[in-house]
Amino acid sequence: MSVDYNSHDLMTEIAIGDQDREQSNALSSQRPATLPVASPFGPPMGAATSSRANSDNTVSTTVVSALISPKTPIDAIREWSLTTFKCTKQLVNEKLGKAQRTVDSELEGEINALRETQRKYSQILKISREMMTMYSTLVQQQTLLYESLSELALKETKTNSDRGNDEQQSSASSSSSTFSLGADFRQNSDMLRQMAKNGEKLILALKFFCNNLSTLVNKTIEDTIVTIKAYEHSRLEYDAEKNSVANLLPAQAASAANTEKLIAARAKYDRLRDDVAVKMKFLDENKAKVMHKQLILFHNAFAAYASGNASALDTTLKQFSIKPAPQSFLEK
Repeated sequence: MSVDYNSHDLMTEIAIGDQDREQSNALSSQRPATLPVASPFGPPMGAATSSRANSDNTVSTTVVSALISPKTPIDAIREWSLTTFKCTKQLVNEKLGKAQRTVDSELEGEINALRETQRKYSQILKISREMMTMYSTLVQQQTLLYESLSELALKETKTNSDRGNDEQQSSASSSSSTFSLGADFRQNSDMLRQMAKNGEKLILALKFFCNNLSTLVNKTIEDTIVTIKAYEHSRLEYDAEKNSVANLLPAQAASAANTEKLIAARAKYDRLRDDVAVKMKFLDENKAKVMHKQLILFHNAFAAYASGNASALDTTLKQFSIKPAPQSFLEK
């Protein structure tokens, strides 16, 4: 009986190959599947990179992807709705006296004083604008009146001149009375014309005063008020998160999500509180400088106008770089 050694060796090789294939399949099934992670900064600059650089890039990419988790619009709406509900509940409970609120007595006193200052300055601005409108109307009426008086002065002078050429003087008293009437018209016309010119300069000073006061009230102070409103809203969010966490079970309160929200709300509250304190400090300094300058202008302009001192009124306008309206060719 002859033995075919070639067929025996072939069967042995096939068996060994099947065994190796089973071992490789077993190892691959035990090894966890991995997905290639792409770099957030795009492909590397060089084609050849070391294995250490690849491993560092993979670790950093994993950390970045873990920290920056994209949120869908539904998640954003859900988070906004939850925050709004918490803040509304906190506000209602504060009104009813069922919830505690974080209080900074010193800062809140300064905020209330600032709001009262803004209210009073707004009232001064309103009255100043109304007074400027009244003076504008007065100047217009003075202008119309001195123009009418000037016309009458010319008419009376011409009438008396023609009458003197045609008729003989009947008496010295009547002639004196006739000629003095035209002079009186001219005298009052010149007086009203000078008052109207001084009134126009006073209106320029009032306009300058109102513009600077409006900038202080509606821009400078209002900018600080906007920061104060953001600070008050952050205080409400912080108290809402704090009371919400306090009402949870210990296991839920110690969760990472609730702790992170509370820490973030507290950090925002502290940051805006510091911003409000700094802005209010600079606002006090700026307000003192601006109002000191404007009150000097207000006093000097009205004092010069009331005394009829046109040169002092011109000096006041020049001191504050206020340019009067150019004169017409008839006034020169």
